[in-house]
Amino acid sequence: MNDLELEIRALREDVKALAAQLNGVTTPKLMNTAQCAAFLGKSPDILYEWRRDRKGPPFLHLSARSIMYDRDTVIAWANSHEIK
Repeated sequence: MNDLELEIRALREDVKALAAQLNGVTTPKLMNTAQCAAFLGKSPDILYEWRRDRKGPPFLHLSARSIMYDRDTVIAWANSHEIK
């Protein structure tokens, strides 16, 4: 197998992984703060600030130490901030 074939196979695997992530396979339905931050490409500190300032995506406050984000609600929130 030559270098080009190896590179094409690697790219195919990357595309499969990205497609799986977009389909929610690797992202849980309920995400903790760290998972949600990674999903949005932000730091967990930003999500804390958004919660404090009531600016960010809606969240579930299950207990004093348990904050969860619903994946579909986060996606809807992000889409609502799209600039057209």
